[in-house]
Amino acid sequence: MANNQKIAIFGTSGFSREVLDVCVDLGYREIIFIGYGGKEKEYFGYPLIDEGDLLTLKQDDYAFVIGIGDNTIRKKVADKYESLQYINLIHPSASFGDKQRQRIEEKQGNIITAGVRITNNVQMGNFGIFNLNCTIGHDCIIEDFVNIAPGANISGNVRLSEGSYIGTNAAVLQGDAIDKKMVIGRYATVGAGAVVTRSVPDNAIVKGAPARQAESTIKGNVQYINGSNREKNHNNRGGGAHPRPDFFPQSLAA
Repeated sequence: MANNQKIAIFGTSGFSREVLDVCVDLGYREIIFIGYGGKEKEYFGYPLIDEGDLLTLKQDDYAFVIGIGDNTIRKKVADKYESLQYINLIHPSASFGDKQRQRIEEKQGNIITAGVRITNNVQMGNFGIFNLNCTIGHDCIIEDFVNIAPGANISGNVRLSEGSYIGTNAAVLQGDAIDKKMVIGRYATVGAGAVVTRSVPDNAIVKGAPARQAESTIKGNVQYINGSNREKNHNNRGGGAHPRPDFFPQSLAA
């Protein structure tokens, strides 16, 4: 059961509803979605408010979570509203190695969904997404604003740098040693089903088995998603792994 039964979820897309599922399983009773500039007052049967009304929720002692899969936009939200009470949302079925749960609770904003396993001596960042049934091996370093998609497996001695994205069912093989890690670079993307056998540079896009670099670019211009390149623009702002035009918030995406 959640200690504070009131929570507000940033985002109005498929991933935000998956975050809703975790909130319900944890026993939250008052759940509100936060959107931007729309006329709708409900989202899938739950109250929907404009970001301009955040102060009221803060005063009412709501906890907050950012249900936005896009790493860059999630960072913008966290930076803009840094004074909010962001919690770690951890599904009851997730499991952890020795002292690992304590390490996570020292951080903020992480979303850990059903079936996730995080093993031993993993250094955690903030505002990460650990999606269904992904696994994190021993002695890994997980930096801020990462996104690990369903079924992905991160072996031991791996460093996921800030903003990196690991696609569905991808595997990152083990680094050489605790002091010689396999590194996935800042805002790099590992495609769905890829098998990573060597370190990946910053902003790179890799795919295949073994994974090979398809393109190195700035994440904001081209994003590799589940086996294909997809051009991003201001009218295509994704909520989860797949961009959606109703993505929150337009005020931060420009």
